Amino acid sequence: MDSIQAIKRKFILVISGLSLLFLINMFYLTGLYSSIAEETGRIALQSIEEADNEELQYRMNAISRLPDNTTHTILIDKSVTQDSVSDEDSGINMTVFSQLLREIRVTVHQSIDSVMPVNMNRLDSFIVSRFKDKGISTRLYYSERVDLNTGNIMASSRTATAQTKTATYLYEYDTENRYAYIIYTASMTGAILTRMSGILVTTLLTIMLLGYAFAYFIRTVVRLKTLEEMKRDFTNNMTHELKTPISITCSAVDTLLNYRQGENPVKRRQYLNICIEQLSRLRDLVEQILSMSMEQTKNVGINKEHVELKPLFTRIAEQQKLKTDKCVDMNILVRPENLTVYADRTHLHNIVSNLADNAIKYSSDNVEIHIQASTDGKYCIISIADNGTGISQENQKYIFDRFYRVPKGDLHDVKGYGLGLFYVKTMIERHKGEITVKSVLNRGSEFIIKIPVM
Repeated sequence: MDSIQAIKRKFILVISGLSLLFLINMFYLTGLYSSIAEETGRIALQSIEEADNEELQYRMNAISRLPDNTTHTILIDKSVTQDSVSDEDSGINMTVFSQLLREIRVTVHQSIDSVMPVNMNRLDSFIVSRFKDKGISTRLYYSERVDLNTGNIMASSRTATAQTKTATYLYEYDTENRYAYIIYTASMTGAILTRMSGILVTTLLTIMLLGYAFAYFIRTVVRLKTLEEMKRDFTNNMTHELKTPISITCSAVDTLLNYRQGENPVKRRQYLNICIEQLSRLRDLVEQILSMSMEQTKNVGINKEHVELKPLFTRIAEQQKLKTDKCVDMNILVRPENLTVYADRTHLHNIVSNLADNAIKYSSDNVEIHIQASTDGKYCIISIADNGTGISQENQKYIFDRFYRVPKGDLHDVKGYGLGLFYVKTMIERHKGEITVKSVLNRGSEFIIKIPVM
């Protein structure tokens, strides 16, 4: 139990550490989301500014092609934009230069807007193009040109089917008159998450891996706890089983030594037979325990030979009937009657004998056992069915585990260590075969063994 407690403590430490790591990671992701959201907002405003420049350039070109364009004076060279700064200009203070560009843009707007007003649909297309170039994958619903002093909408690209606005970006293109564009787009969450896709995928994979590790760890702890409980039950049963023949033998010897029973040949023979019987039982118990160790079952020899099944089953039936006081009706059906299997005779005898013994133990006073054998050409199929108490679905998946015994509350009328079926399954697997069980509570059980014919 100390090992279980130590594992629990380690489990709590691991859970605490990973939970703290998860919280730190979530805090980092939240901060990263805010940072990318802020950066995405800056990129969106930059895209709107570039689209405004592009739209201005478009109108300037259109005005220059007008027949009477001599009456209009353009106050800015069309090629002057922030993106066209040459290497010679790199020494200019960028803050001053940016301020100069903004003032020039304001002047151009004031000059051009009175001659050719902005086309809001064309501005939208320029903005969408800039968004796409900069990797912003969102939908632009519509845009408006507004007077910030009065709040009046001067122009708009909104249609009757335009969706409800969710995100807005305000770009003030005329700081003197306080004219601005308001751009309405879909939520930028998708665009932000797209930029975070790398870290989100790795985080998700990490969480999935940790979840699998948690599940495996918890399953391991539960299995260890179950094994610990089964080992404890095994120790209690073993102590009781071993004490019984020892106590009986000691009582018989004490009687012979201290109560002059040894002088009576009949009594002496009776008590000595009791000693031999109990010591033989004790020897069998010890050998059974030793044979169940994993090292023993792995290294035990398998001496295969052709074993005829019907004589083997008949001999087992006779032995089982002699061992019990119950009324046992054991039916044997082998098809064909001379059916043989290539297996270890001793272990095959023990396998069938164990299953028949369990059928008798877990049945009422009137026991019916049906042992059948047949072949499908590749496998020899052996079935041992009874009319006993049966096994619940919940317990069927554990009955082949070492030390496991089907719980019966406070009743301990059937003795054993929970090793018989473990031995049966281990030996069948050593023969490259398999065993399955079908059972219904209070209606009996059927164990089906498949062993390769050759």
